[in-house]
Amino acid sequence: MTTFATPTPSHPSAPNTFEADTVQALAMVRATFSQLVEAKCPGNPSVSDIADTFGIHRKLAWQVGKVAYSADPFHAAKHMPSAKSTEVWLKAAARAGCETPVVESATAAATRFHSLAATHSRTEQEFEMLLESCTRADDAAHMKWRQQSFHGNSFVWGAHCKVLLSLSVLHPSADKPHFFHIAQLRGLMGFRQTRQNVKWLVSASVVADDAAKANTGLQRMPLDPAAAGEHGGVPVIPRFCSNPMPKFSRRVVGGMTYDEFVSGPIGQTGERTLVTGEVIRNLGAAHATEHDKVAHFGASVRIPAEVFHYDMFVHRSLFGPVQRELVMFSDLNSNIAFAPSDTLPIPERVQDLGRGIGLAQTPDLPGYQELAASVFQLLGENPDEYELYRARVAYPPMPTSVMFRHPLPERAPE
Repeated sequence: MTTFATPTPSHPSAPNTFEADTVQALAMVRATFSQLVEAKCPGNPSVSDIADTFGIHRKLAWQVGKVAYSADPFHAAKHMPSAKSTEVWLKAAARAGCETPVVESATAAATRFHSLAATHSRTEQEFEMLLESCTRADDAAHMKWRQQSFHGNSFVWGAHCKVLLSLSVLHPSADKPHFFHIAQLRGLMGFRQTRQNVKWLVSASVVADDAAKANTGLQRMPLDPAAAGEHGGVPVIPRFCSNPMPKFSRRVVGGMTYDEFVSGPIGQTGERTLVTGEVIRNLGAAHATEHDKVAHFGASVRIPAEVFHYDMFVHRSLFGPVQRELVMFSDLNSNIAFAPSDTLPIPERVQDLGRGIGLAQTPDLPGYQELAASVFQLLGENPDEYELYRARVAYPPMPTSVMFRHPLPERAPE
């Protein structure tokens, strides 16, 4: 039997001091850098002002300005010049006639900051990651690390796709008062294998309450029953799939429904697109209940993708003026995870695109408006009665679930 031991930290009771250390070190750096700049460039100096006054390169002048004046200390820390460039800057400040005690204080503050890397990280890249993980809503940092992850995962897992598509239509139930149905369309657009013998999950869906308890008794109906009958029950929409139709299979395990590609040719010659769609009838109440106070609508990410595109159309009679937020949950510990500890940081936000499909176009999916219109046609619903909410997440992490979340309203008295 093999056992694995968890390493014991050398100082188990010591708090994580990285953030506090960085803020303290940056406070002195910012104070001294700004004092040096303002001594020779009063007012609101531009990059050109700093470069010309101190006789330094524009890039270094830009870094000095970012460090001195960025509101977020961690954003400022990202732009801290290297130790060599800092030396160039401080020598230039001395030559420009700045007071020696201030230059010396700035030197000491910069030395303290640069020592943080050795204290808290083993590599420059790790130190950069620590800083960027603390920066508030830094879209560029998220994009950079996610893109690296996308390329690595494409190699490791042997597959990727251009767009991971999810579209939901929430419409009132005619047979169960105060309930609603959901039409779910899923698509792997531009799927490619990067190695042989890879079977890939196209979609997995489950219905659960606030306690993450799955509901396995709901009725599922394909949007295109005839096509599903021809393809072993997989609810394909052939009009939007690649031709010839990709080979796939469906299985149900423990309340989860899985649709999977079987292995095919690798690279561009084997590129495939599969779009499926089904309706889950009477998914839930459109108001709060004892077990459901908060609504979560979304999809799981189980493939390296360049873009995750999620549209949710909501009938104007459902939910009322609720505030929707975009949340991402890690699925490492569970396929159904709503706990705060499972929440991952995400800078993207929900977009409200108004009523109907007039603004449904997207450059990621040419002809997408036609696809959205076809869903409403299959449902027999008028898209002008629906509000469109969208999320676009580039290089989404995996395994995760990306969700729209909002409180369920209290039920109105009869």
